[in-house]
Amino acid sequence: MNTLTKKILTLIFLGVFSVSSFALPGIPKLPGGLGGDKGKSESETESMDLPAAQTALERTLRNALAELNEAESYFAQARGDAEAAAISKSRAETLRGEDDVDIKEVLDATASSREKGAEFEASAGELNAESKALYAQGLMPYAKGMAETSNAAKEAKQFLTSATAEIKSIRNPMKIIKLKKTFTGGMAIGRVLPAFFKTLGASSKGVFSFAKTQKLDTKNAEASLPDEEFD
Repeated sequence: MNTLTKKILTLIFLGVFSVSSFALPGIPKLPGGLGGDKGKSESETESMDLPAAQTALERTLRNALAELNEAESYFAQARGDAEAAAISKSRAETLRGEDDVDIKEVLDATASSREKGAEFEASAGELNAESKALYAQGLMPYAKGMAETSNAAKEAKQFLTSATAEIKSIRNPMKIIKLKKTFTGGMAIGRVLPAFFKTLGASSKGVFSFAKTQKLDTKNAEASLPDEEFD
């Protein structure tokens, strides 16, 4: 290994371990311990390309919400609510595109759709064959949405830890304000995800329980669910 290569590797090594980790005050703890991590030492925190990480986090959450809304479109069709089905389908298409969206608004709308679905599932009798087929089509995108939401939680944890460390390292108040504005999107996701998890966790078991009472095959969809519990 020549001298130049050694120097480059040394700089990379030092850079990776240059960012310290600490908990962000006021940021709610995400499910599965995915909030601010006070237990990590400085040596356990990796540096991160924060703008790129924020973009990736937003895309992961959009993908998750797109899958969940696609699922809700099928579930709404199964219960005969054509209007709700069309709204959820349109929302899924928007999320998969590049147009700006209000993440908090979409999270609330997605949670509301699931609550309506849960109300129906709690009182519905046996579905007819067509409705069963439609409901079954929603199971896989629902499971994928759950898995992507779990991924978003992990990315949010990493982003919040690194963004907080970056902000702490700056002494100039004006630069801190500017940096906080730059990370507004990622920070906002960290704040609103916990409430969404609560709704998602409370309803996810109901989706598959209802499918089983309708004698639908849930094996493949359940295999795609994340390992983490959404409590």
